[in-house]
Amino acid sequence: MSRPLRPVLLLLGMSLGGLCVSCSKDGRKPVFPVEGKVLVGKDRQPATGALIVFHPVDAPEDLNKPRARVGDDGSFTLTTYTQNDGAPAGEYAITIEWPTPKKTPFDREGPDRLAGRYRNPKESKIHFTIEAQPNSLPPIELP
Repeated sequence: MSRPLRPVLLLLGMSLGGLCVSCSKDGRKPVFPVEGKVLVGKDRQPATGALIVFHPVDAPEDLNKPRARVGDDGSFTLTTYTQNDGAPAGEYAITIEWPTPKKTPFDREGPDRLAGRYRNPKESKIHFTIEAQPNSLPPIELP
């Protein structure tokens, strides 16, 4: 290797190393706690067992989407990397699927009780912005 190229390669290596320092070791974005509720119908019954997924608007190809199952009281807490850790800050399109409950643990989940109306993130009218702080979302009320 010629001497004039050594400083250039050294500078290039240091620049690339500096870029990696700004990334987290495992590629994870910082997450913030997110909780909310999903209620259905005029009497606002909890959508127990519904799957709610937050699709990032600015990075739709991101495979690691925050998600949660709705509890017996209608509440949910989002998970992105580890149980109930939250979601990265940003704007999200929300999808919801509410399968018919299994009759036994060995059965498959039944069809979507919402008939696929809230399944497509590109058509979703439910959007939330997650802030870089703990987030308590207003209830999502479905007809």
